[in-house]
Amino acid sequence: MLSPEDPGWRADLPKVDKDRRPVGYRPGLQIQERLQGLGVVVLGLVGLLVVYGIYSGMLPSGLPPPPQPKGVLIPVPVVNAAGFFLPLMAVMSVALLFVGFKRIVDP
Repeated sequence: MLSPEDPGWRADLPKVDKDRRPVGYRPGLQIQERLQGLGVVVLGLVGLLVVYGIYSGMLPSGLPPPPQPKGVLIPVPVVNAAGFFLPLMAVMSVALLFVGFKRIVDP
């Protein structure tokens, strides 16, 4: 390290503070942030349980299909909106798990 007497010393530069902390840093266990992370993990688990319950048939998904038309031998396929939203809900629940675990480990 250079001292002010050394030839490479730059006296024209401003002095750098030794104690620089990241923005928003608070010393301590940061319990509030860890509890928020735990809440996000619980929300992700609840989302995955709802998706599993709908896929397994334990929970209802949407309205019941209308009756089949008379005289048609082949069943008419009925599109259910849950077929689109359930995979998205599963992916977002897993994303919530990752974000929550990151918040718990490194607030």
